[in-house]
Amino acid sequence: MSQLHPLSIPYRVAQSVVGYLPLVFFATVASGPAFGGIGIALAVLAAVVGFVAVAGWQVAYYRRFEYVTTPDTFDIRSGVISRRNREIPYRRVQNVDISRNVVQRALDIAELRIETAGGGETEAVLRYVGYEEAKRLQDELRRRKRADSTATTDEDRPDEDEALLYAITPEDLGVLAIASFDLRLASFLSVALSFAGPPVLIELLTDLPVSPFLVLGAVIVLVVVASALLSGANAVLNTYGFRLSRSGDELRYERGLIQRYDGSIPLDKVQSLVVRENLLKRLLGYASLSVETAGYAPGQEGSVGSESAVPIADRETTLGIAREIEPFEEVEITRPPKRARRRYAFRYLLVLAVLATAVYAATWALGFEMYWYVPLLGVPLAPVAAHYKWASRGYFLGADHVGTRTGFWNRTTRVVPYYRVQNVIETQTFLQRRWRLASVLVDTAGTSGLVGGDARALDLDSGGATGLRETVGDRLQTALRKRKRDSARAGRERRIDRAIPRFEDA
Repeated sequence: MSQLHPLSIPYRVAQSVVGYLPLVFFATVASGPAFGGIGIALAVLAAVVGFVAVAGWQVAYYRRFEYVTTPDTFDIRSGVISRRNREIPYRRVQNVDISRNVVQRALDIAELRIETAGGGETEAVLRYVGYEEAKRLQDELRRRKRADSTATTDEDRPDEDEALLYAITPEDLGVLAIASFDLRLASFLSVALSFAGPPVLIELLTDLPVSPFLVLGAVIVLVVVASALLSGANAVLNTYGFRLSRSGDELRYERGLIQRYDGSIPLDKVQSLVVRENLLKRLLGYASLSVETAGYAPGQEGSVGSESAVPIADRETTLGIAREIEPFEEVEITRPPKRARRRYAFRYLLVLAVLATAVYAATWALGFEMYWYVPLLGVPLAPVAAHYKWASRGYFLGADHVGTRTGFWNRTTRVVPYYRVQNVIETQTFLQRRWRLASVLVDTAGTSGLVGGDARALDLDSGGATGLRETVGDRLQTALRKRKRDSARAGRERRIDRAIPRFEDA
């Protein structure tokens, strides 16, 4: 039986102590005025006792945590007060991921996470083992999983070469920093301003010696610049040193500067490919690729989702790597009917009219000139915006895949193999019925309709939507029958290969 790294004890103690430091500090400060020197002494004594208790607990945790690899399972025994024994069959292992932050890299320790098929949570976590031990366990569990899934011994299975698919370059990293523009910081500003309340803000703006619109414009510019800088820095920190390689039936990746991740993506869990190109990436000729997986996304505990396969690269390189993972045909988008474009223009004009009316009502109610007619300046732009929205939507049907495209500012192309389709749903809202339109949702095991992660063909002709739904359903059944035949043929070939040596020995 093996144990965790001895340095895991002081590291885990430090983690626990850091979490309680603010509480100890405020308790000590508050005890002085209330109880004088006795209060401070009691607070310090409580902190010392707490530290000793935490250290004792972590020592007991270290001594009671054991693991071992057996011929069929990875066994873990843990628990200080109540014991827990776990046996993880190798065939159920889905991902074995390693993560290390800056301090852990300095101590040469790592966190190892084991995720099993069929679960949305991590099955086992080893906090913390030596980095070399983590790599050994990762390779050992992967090797035993492959051997178990093919019913061969380790000696019968040759070592699989690891082929590098992508490594981020300094130029790509610079483009990523520029193109990873994110305005979510603006939500924090809106929350902060909401505490002041509209009346206070209006009074503050009207008392300024300059135009309130000039102040608002300056604030917006500052928020945009801050968002660009923070989102760019976050993208660089998360993807620094990114490498993607393929070894047998899985993809392997490394990424991160401060928090370093080393994990895998089983190809048999890949449900769909997602190519993302925001406006700036398209202008620069770049794109990003992620893969949707069944289970949780590696490195993102407890979530059904995706893992980046190519953070950013030129579009041709990105599509080439996507076809290395899942070969698919050339994408030829079928767009919605042109009446959908008229619907978008009507919607934009309606929004502008409502906005102008609201601003005019606020001007009349507050007695403060707010230039209510400014939203109407967008009327000539409504048809242009409607056209680009229409041109950025559609779907395509290939021999083995179905795909959808949505979004102008953030264009997303999803490619789904037919055999990965779980359900095909045709939907039609009240307003879509008036325009004789409908949408088709292609559901997979790696997405959730609640968060809008499915492939969606939006605003199709109602008859075309029905045809698309039926076509995808038919091709799903054909793909499943083909995979069943291929699986049976492969099983027969493996049985023959295992029988030949026994026949020759006889």
